[in-house]
Amino acid sequence: MLRIFAVSLLMSATLLIAEEKNPAKLAAPEGWAGETIELPPGFAPDMKWKGSEHIRFAPGMMKPASDSFFCYAFAFELQPKPDLTEAVVKDEFLKYYRGLCKAVLNGAIPDLDLSAFTLELQRVKSDTKTSSDEKAGDTPTLYTGTLDWVEPFATKKPQKLNLEIQTWVRNDRNYIFACVSPQTRDTAIWKQLHAIRDDYLKKYAEREKSKR
Repeated sequence: MLRIFAVSLLMSATLLIAEEKNPAKLAAPEGWAGETIELPPGFAPDMKWKGSEHIRFAPGMMKPASDSFFCYAFAFELQPKPDLTEAVVKDEFLKYYRGLCKAVLNGAIPDLDLSAFTLELQRVKSDTKTSSDEKAGDTPTLYTGTLDWVEPFATKKPQKLNLEIQTWVRNDRNYIFACVSPQTRDTAIWKQLHAIRDDYLKKYAEREKSKR
């Protein structure tokens, strides 16, 4: 369990965090920590999304010198509203990261302008075809993105995060999967992030198929 992450937030009295009850739901390589967060989190109560977030942190998550510093993957399993438009995704992610930064820093940078945090999203054309037994909304919407913010845990310095995001709807539920890293997408950590994502999507598909 990523104690520095959980403890920092609990000390701020902002987040109810729990040990992952079913680690296999978001499997990861050995050494990756895992947590589950209730949404909206205490540090970002203005978020409109309601549900749960399953997270996996790379071993170097809180080690600035590590190649896996601040690298993690997470799945949001959400209620059906609001719709996952690009504008909503961008707005909710910014609320999440602004709230997280504010809670963790807890006034350590008094003049920090949270409104200066930005998230740029680029929609990626998917080659995935919708099968005959799927609805159009089941096909994931894909984005790449860049978040400029202040990393509040280890460095308290500006950081640029690269994101890959998938959103989809199934059985009146909203889903999001995101891979996050300050490393460029040609580095080794992305292979691990993608493996976590692909395993989750495979298990998700198997779970949904079993319900039919």
